[in-house]
Amino acid sequence: MEKRIVVSSDCRKLGKTLLAERLIKELTSTGMTVACVKLSQGGHGPAGTTSGEGPPGTDTHRFSVAGASEVIFFRYSTDSELADSVGGFVFPADIVIFESNSILKLLDPDYHIHIRSNSGQKQSAEGLDCKADLTTDGPVSAEDADKIARLVPGLMRIGDYSPVTIGGKHWLNLHGMPLFGEGRMDLLKTVHETGSILQAAKRTGIQYKRAWVLLHDAEQRLGAKLLLSDRGGAGGGGTSITPLAKALLNIWEKSEKDFNRMLDRLEV
Repeated sequence: MEKRIVVSSDCRKLGKTLLAERLIKELTSTGMTVACVKLSQGGHGPAGTTSGEGPPGTDTHRFSVAGASEVIFFRYSTDSELADSVGGFVFPADIVIFESNSILKLLDPDYHIHIRSNSGQKQSAEGLDCKADLTTDGPVSAEDADKIARLVPGLMRIGDYSPVTIGGKHWLNLHGMPLFGEGRMDLLKTVHETGSILQAAKRTGIQYKRAWVLLHDAEQRLGAKLLLSDRGGAGGGGTSITPLAKALLNIWEKSEKDFNRMLDRLEV
């Protein structure tokens, strides 16, 4: 069965059609077939159903150009008239987008987007902002419509892509307090490789004074040495890391692999 998306709003001219249009473009770009139904109560013209692209400039034409496989415009006079007709809104499509408030009285959509207004609200929109899966303020700009259109498919679990992923930062803590993060560990590792705080600072893009402070601060927290400085001699001076520093580097490298595997296993 097709999935159904409803776009509703507090009043007219808040961007329902723009948002539906951008949703059609986004969904069809993933290979989905999308039908669109625009409902209107009252207004000009006789009640009934109009299907097809429609003249340029009309909402139905915009939906067709956006990629909708089928487009229906249904004008009705009473809620009972809509109720009698809603069973006919079935299409050979993956997604059906309804631009309407009243349809929410008759069906429970898979996803509901509501556009709020600060200036007024139709009776049919009362309470919809609290019930919607996603609520935004209108009028909706083209930029905001694009953002929402890129967000909704992932939140609906359409396709393999999700815009929301789980991330985190890897830290080593000492007695529950942060001791080493990625930057400080890279610095310590590079001191080990180069034998120089100055060279490690240059390679990691950190100012020498900042690099020295970071490593010295870690030593202060530990109460033990991480670095040993040679005082010179025939081969010149240099800096080496202590066995404690090497042990911390080993812990970091192992825990980093475990941490990354954990993130890979987590799914939103």
